[in-house]
Amino acid sequence: MLKTQPPNLAFEQVFTQINPEIKKTFDEEQIKAIKRTFDSQDWSNHTLDLRISFPISKLKFYLVLLGGTERRSKQRLQYERSLHPLWTPINSIFLILALIILSASSFAIFSYALSSIDLTFSSSPDNPTSIPWIDNESDCQYTRRTWRDRKCWDYEHNSMF
Repeated sequence: MLKTQPPNLAFEQVFTQINPEIKKTFDEEQIKAIKRTFDSQDWSNHTLDLRISFPISKLKFYLVLLGGTERRSKQRLQYERSLHPLWTPINSIFLILALIILSASSFAIFSYALSSIDLTFSSSPDNPTSIPWIDNESDCQYTRRTWRDRKCWDYEHNSMF
């Protein structure tokens, strides 16, 4: 997988943010060690890396979904959770809307799938119905139904109809 930015660029971005007074205290060996750390890190290698932009009129939104093996320490996880809590009002609204959309989509898909399945139990001989607009034996037999008790009976009637 390609990295989104070379490690030297990442080092430069971080190093430029360090207070100049503190930078003066680093010797050449310390700077090389920090650069090696940046070189050894695989900063953007995620199993799942999904980045989507949503330009809606003048508003611009983006969504980033990253996933992979957890490599952060417990201390770092706790620190990041304090910086970025999951249950903020906006996050809660987004998660609720996502669950509603997922539920509605799942319901629609399962309803469609179930409606396309041939329900053999509904066309069993236990569900006959009379056809009121056929009132004589010859018309009834012509439609391949059964004439009985002066009525035309359909034994293949689907009760789901």
